[in-house]
Amino acid sequence: MFSMFEPMFMRLALVAAISAGASLSVIGVYLVTRRVVFLGLVLANAATAGGALAHLFGWQPEIPSVGAALVTAVGLGSISTSQRVPNESIIGWAYATASSATVLILAYAAAADADTMHLLFGNLLAVSAGHAVVLSGMAAVTIAVHVLFTQRFLLATFDPEAAIVAGVSTHRWMLLLNLLVGVATATAVQHIGALLTFALLTLPAMGALLLATSVRAVFATAAGLGMGLSCLGLAASFYLDLPAGPAAVALLAAGVPLAAIAGQQRRG
Repeated sequence: MFSMFEPMFMRLALVAAISAGASLSVIGVYLVTRRVVFLGLVLANAATAGGALAHLFGWQPEIPSVGAALVTAVGLGSISTSQRVPNESIIGWAYATASSATVLILAYAAAADADTMHLLFGNLLAVSAGHAVVLSGMAAVTIAVHVLFTQRFLLATFDPEAAIVAGVSTHRWMLLLNLLVGVATATAVQHIGALLTFALLTLPAMGALLLATSVRAVFATAAGLGMGLSCLGLAASFYLDLPAGPAAVALLAAGVPLAAIAGQQRRG
């Protein structure tokens, strides 16, 4: 088993899988709990659109990608919804806008090449040392912010009315959380692709909520699922000659019903 990590590219892929799996899975719990899972998809597509725009003009993709995700996160966090137009509809509109923009930009650039495929689907096995460092730094910052402000985030997420009574600005903390998700998502998209990024934002959190019985256990379980199943995806890629990202996504998806079954048996 450990022989597959002898090549340097597999070690770098392992670092990327652990870093992205831990950070995205933890903040994904907030998205799933708030019932805005498609916010992660919107931000992933916005980051992809920013990277596509950079590809069109020959720029480095990191800054446009992060910038597009942050602008989207701030915009969605600042829009006041009404009874006629619920929050889910706004997120759906943003997803359609970001997705169509990505496709149109790439079509205009005639860029159906390896760079485009990497932007959309990523390649864990092509992560460089610099990319691994960036993902590790992103994970450290994300986990640190989560640990420092857990109580505020939880109060604004689970009980906004109590937060308002306690003088906590739910809008401000939700905006900060959106910004955190935006930065983490844009960083991950650049290195592991939009598909795996969205999967890590949603599927481990779903499995953890079905399996765990306490708030603390939910976050720990989500991080464990995100890291563990991503690493198993690497193993499947190495031994079965499969694409690493889709293999990890398939395992993450399979983990949700298995967690539901295990949670039912545990409660029963």
